[in-house]
Amino acid sequence: MKVLKGYFKILLAVVTIVIASGCGSQKLMNGQKQMRSSFKAGDFQKAERIADSLKETEAYKAKDRVLYALETGTIDYFQGDYDESVRSFTNAEDYIDQFFTKSTKVGIKAFMTNDTQLAYNGEVYEDVYLNGFKSLSYLEMDEMDKALVEARRIVQKLGQAEQKYSGLASSLSKVDTTENDNVEWKAGTAQIHDSPFGRYLSSALYAKSGEPRNSEIELEKLQTAIDNHQALPDSKLEFDSTFAKLDDPHEYNAMLTAFCGSAPDKVEDNIELEDVGDNTGLKIAIPKLVMRPSKVAYVEAVVNDTMTKRLPIIEEMDKVARETFQIKKPIIIARATVRGILKSVGQDAAADAVEEEGSELMGDAVNMIAGAARKASERADLRGWQTMPGKVYSNIVKLPAGTHRVAFKYYGNDDQLLFTDEHQVDMEQHESLEPIASIYTN
Repeated sequence: MKVLKGYFKILLAVVTIVIASGCGSQKLMNGQKQMRSSFKAGDFQKAERIADSLKETEAYKAKDRVLYALETGTIDYFQGDYDESVRSFTNAEDYIDQFFTKSTKVGIKAFMTNDTQLAYNGEVYEDVYLNGFKSLSYLEMDEMDKALVEARRIVQKLGQAEQKYSGLASSLSKVDTTENDNVEWKAGTAQIHDSPFGRYLSSALYAKSGEPRNSEIELEKLQTAIDNHQALPDSKLEFDSTFAKLDDPHEYNAMLTAFCGSAPDKVEDNIELEDVGDNTGLKIAIPKLVMRPSKVAYVEAVVNDTMTKRLPIIEEMDKVARETFQIKKPIIIARATVRGILKSVGQDAAADAVEEEGSELMGDAVNMIAGAARKASERADLRGWQTMPGKVYSNIVKLPAGTHRVAFKYYGNDDQLLFTDEHQVDMEQHESLEPIASIYTN
């Protein structure tokens, strides 16, 4: 009887953990939706208050530190608090590195409960695009060298992503005790290994730093990067004629950048796997990216009501997100499959042990409770950077010294004006490169 009570205590503990983790995840998701809604409406202060409240009430737990840092970094950037934005994005980058390193050493814990219980170490695209905002923030603070370092990091991270996750797959395979031939530990592949936005920033920053040859090299690589991105479905990227001026620092002194749309949403995708070892009909839950199409067809900047500049699209961040998610996806599937096998084995072992104590009826009850707990505990990790934009448009322009009004105008497919965002800019006589940024999260 003591043995039976022991099993019921274990099962009760499992069910309690499942219920508690589910409530915590739901609270965080609801809070992030509210924060995103305020951000989308342009109420950055309210969005920041919600993010801070989620941290204070521990909806953002220690394992969610990457998320909090990404959200506050974006909010601070668009509020014009560039120093705080850099600080938050640097924290996010450090946490991503720390948690990723730990994930290669986490052992059997990686296969327990579900991925929401693990420290969130970010997606490939989240780790990449935080450096874009850091680069622009440093540019706002006139720290050209640091801005260039961050622009180069965008390209480096994309180029190294497949190798990085191949290492993670190798580490996790070593702690996989199931020895199941149907579980394949590997990283996926992506078509995208370069960033037009990173090359665009690098070319401009090299030119303005007095390194014309490096600027020319980056400009050449920008053309190649755009050509590669055109292979993505429905790509709208083109090499605009104004990009050819990037390597001539005398042709421009301002960079107009407009963000719009949103990163893809994460939804749960239930996959049924047949004949996985001795387990038939094993069901696992993984995240699936769903695109959130932008209504914006093109963006223009109107300066002083007299000069209009079309802003070409320089990177489709949402499509890069969808593409690079394929690198991590096989690892998520493998981990969920192993977790499902281990839970099934544990369920059978608990039921068999109880039956051996002489109670077939009790064994059936344990099997039913354990089965329910196993199914309830299998959840996809839907955490993600809610304030990340989906598209970025940019162009360069030369403005005379003085005060200027710059109106970013976002248009739909029918040439309907969707949104106008006005800025006042003070240009000095010998301005090197003034960044002017806008966002319309439609």
